Amino acid sequence: MNEQQREDVFHAQTQNVRGLETAWAHLNRQINALILQKNNKSVEVTTKLLAVIYCALAESKFSKLIHTPNGLSIHEIIQVKHVASTQGVKFGWLKCSELALQRVAGVRSSHGPNVFQKLSRLIEQFIFDPSLVRNKLAHGQWSVALNRDNTAVNSDITKEIGEHTVVELYRRKCALDQLAIILEDIVESPNKAHHRDFWLHLVKLEEDQKELATWTFEKKVEQLFAKKSYAVNSAKANV
Repeated sequence: MNEQQREDVFHAQTQNVRGLETAWAHLNRQINALILQKNNKSVEVTTKLLAVIYCALAESKFSKLIHTPNGLSIHEIIQVKHVASTQGVKFGWLKCSELALQRVAGVRSSHGPNVFQKLSRLIEQFIFDPSLVRNKLAHGQWSVALNRDNTAVNSDITKEIGEHTVVELYRRKCALDQLAIILEDIVESPNKAHHRDFWLHLVKLEEDQKELATWTFEKKVEQLFAKKSYAVNSAKANV
C-alpha cells in the first residue's frame, strides 16, 4: 500500500460510512413504525437487518479511522490490519490506540499509559467483533448460531443474536461513534484536538452509556405509543 492507495481507501470508506448511516436511520424509522403497528415479527426481522447494518458500519468506521491521511504510517496500518485479521477487531482497535498514542508528544510520561488504560477498558466493554454476528446471519444462522465447523450450537452467539433489540444496537452504535471520535482525534491531531477534547469526549461517552443502560425496549415501546397518543389528541383538539 502507498499513500495514494491509503487516501483512496479513506475516501471510499467515508462514502460507505455516510451511506450506512443513512441506511441505519431509515431502518430505525421503519422499526418505530412497525412497533406502532404491533407487527412484532416484522420488528424482529428488521432488527436483524439493523444488526447487519451495524456490523458493516463498525467495520467501515474502523477502516476509515486507520486509513486517515497523515495519521498512522503505512507500516502501522499493516500492523493494525494484521492484528485485526488474526486476533479479532477488538484487538485491532487496541493496536490502533497503542500506535496512535505514540504520536502524542510533549506530555508527561503518565499520560499515554493512563489514556491507553481508559481506552482499553472502553474497547473491551463496547467493541466486539462485528464479523462474528454478521457472518452467522449471512450464512443463514438467523436465530440459532452454530460453531465454526457447524457441528454444534454456539450458545454465546445465539444469545447475542437473541438480545439484539433496536435499543441495544443503538447503545452499541453510540459507544462506537464516540470511541471513533476519540481515536480520530489521537490519529489526526495528537497534540491539539486530543489534548483539548479527550476528557470531554470521555465524560460524555461514560454519561451517555450510564443513561442508555437504564433504557429498555419496553420503555421505547411505551414512549412511542405515548407520543402517538399525544399527537392524536393534539390533532383532535385543533379540529
